[in-house]
Amino acid sequence: MRALAVVGILSPGLMDGKRRKKLVRCEDLSALYRQSGDDPNQVLEWHKKGGGYLHPSLRATQLPGRGWALCLQPGAPLVPAGTVLVRSPPQLLWVAHESESLEVAEPLAPGESLPKASAALRRRLVEALKAPVPDPFVQSMHPPDSLPLRLVAGSVSSEPSEDAKELLKGTSILNHTLSLRSKLLKAVKPELELAKDKQATWEACVWAQAVIMSRAFHVPKDSDRLLLIPIVDIANHAPTYALANAEFSDNKDGSMSMIASRDITSEEEVCVCYGEHNNEQLLFCYGFVIPENPCQGMLCPLPFPDTPARAELLHYTLADLRRRHGRNPSAKAGPTLRRPSKAEPGSSELLLALKIFDISEEKAKDLLSLGSAERVTALEANCQEWVMALNFLEAWRAEIPWRRPAEPSSGASGAAAQLQQEAEDLIEAAMKEIAAQLPLPLYLRFYCFTHQWNTLLRFLR
Repeated sequence: MRALAVVGILSPGLMDGKRRKKLVRCEDLSALYRQSGDDPNQVLEWHKKGGGYLHPSLRATQLPGRGWALCLQPGAPLVPAGTVLVRSPPQLLWVAHESESLEVAEPLAPGESLPKASAALRRRLVEALKAPVPDPFVQSMHPPDSLPLRLVAGSVSSEPSEDAKELLKGTSILNHTLSLRSKLLKAVKPELELAKDKQATWEACVWAQAVIMSRAFHVPKDSDRLLLIPIVDIANHAPTYALANAEFSDNKDGSMSMIASRDITSEEEVCVCYGEHNNEQLLFCYGFVIPENPCQGMLCPLPFPDTPARAELLHYTLADLRRRHGRNPSAKAGPTLRRPSKAEPGSSELLLALKIFDISEEKAKDLLSLGSAERVTALEANCQEWVMALNFLEAWRAEIPWRRPAEPSSGASGAAAQLQQEAEDLIEAAMKEIAAQLPLPLYLRFYCFTHQWNTLLRFLR
């Protein structure tokens, strides 16, 4: 998979040429690192020889600023909806089934957990690298250097550097990535204990996990079937399913197809939707962010309630709130901050969570016995939650590293800088929204304090 509006985070440790030589025993190490000149057309030929099908008008094309993409060639006739673009036979697919139950708290994105399917694919990828010459599909698997996991992977024997952590501060990605690193270390402990070169083995395992996070698909969507699919994984991301022009088809013979979901014209890029993810999820799993992403929202860095009734109450009430506004009701990841709209305040989920955090376990049990509408009414925010929210948002904003206005948001810290800026914008909008609800004396006090504080910060900077 390639990034849409990619701005990467480089990982110097993983890009070091001397350390590369330790990673695998094969001579061609391009399997681990995407180079700008890499041409996936060799994979297309390998796919065809292995019994795969590629529509005659489809080509792998390098687009300015977007890398490699699947496009219809110039002068190609219109491809109508329902046309098979790619078909991969069972023998070319890498398939595994998950069998672990979901955790109590849902991860930020699918890559944060380590299901059994992920472990099976990871081991197979690491073994495939040991071949004298890995097949073209394996050689084409280049996870972005901008993936947070690769950024903080570091040494197997030491913690990630403070510089790496700094790039992710102010977002929930930092804790989720550190959590993922710990889980991966635990999962690969048996391999590390047997390895002669532990660091090389660790880096190979990080690479394999990054491949799975950035290139594997669940088919059918939300199923336990995890696949690596040749050719299809070259397709770039469309922010929503409605904006995509291609989709997957799970065929009865075990093969996988990519089918045009609408008419596609000459030179048009073929895009699939990796999932309707916000920018935190996209950066975490795929290493890029989308300016003005229609799937907006940012996870508030709040711990999940530590008692059963309050955790259940937050889960169900957030789901009710999201369902009412036509959004995905999945609520295990916690409250999000969103851009304010006429239909819904941007801080509604945060205020709800703070209200639940402040009630007793017994009160939470009582509220769980009520109907959905009664629960929402009983949990309406008041002045106390508004003040708590303002304090929380101010503390959150203080966690975001400050950059000078002229400082470029590209290169080494670009994608993370964009995400941090998005967090800052959402926090500022939420603070204005909440402050406007305060009684006049509190509002004036808040306004004067923040105005003086911001003036002081500007002076110091």
